[in-house]
Amino acid sequence: MPFNRPISPRLRLDGERTAIRPFAARDLDDLLALRQANRAFLEPYESTRDARFYTAEGQSRELRLDREAWTTGQGYGFAILDTTGEVDRLIGRIAVANVVLGSWRNATIGYWVDEGSGSRGHATEAVRLVLRFCFEELGLHRVQAAVMPHNERSLRVVGKCGLRQEGVALGYLEINGRWEDHVIFAMTLEEWRAQQS
Repeated sequence: MPFNRPISPRLRLDGERTAIRPFAARDLDDLLALRQANRAFLEPYESTRDARFYTAEGQSRELRLDREAWTTGQGYGFAILDTTGEVDRLIGRIAVANVVLGSWRNATIGYWVDEGSGSRGHATEAVRLVLRFCFEELGLHRVQAAVMPHNERSLRVVGKCGLRQEGVALGYLEINGRWEDHVIFAMTLEEWRAQQS
């Protein structure tokens, strides 16, 4: 399978009720509203954010960084869309980060979904779609996710997607001002292929 090839910024992957696609400049207003509405909900699960992050300028910067990462092949940020209505609705973000090719061909994934859209299978479907992207488009061999032990929703998502638990990384990430332990989950290309057959 080829890897380290350009990936179209117009790529879109659709599931049954959820789709993922690269962010576009037109997403700024919806993304800003979503970030502001979910600020308190997401704070316990994210790094400490400066107040400017929750402004149009801050979210515009995030979109620019996503475009730059996409262009260089270092990361791929996707809008998570609820496709069950008459028009697609932005409900979150999923990203492939820390992309390393060569003999490792590994990356990490992270995601969040709007609190009001949770528990409807959107995160699970988005993770499955991004795994498909990682293995079938990027040509990666391994994908990993790190989840705090008390993040029950996210633990259910990675479990439903078939990621295998590898262990606990102590003080793995600084989250909301504290160094938090994370459970590490992973999937290899061979496991992905077995799951698809």
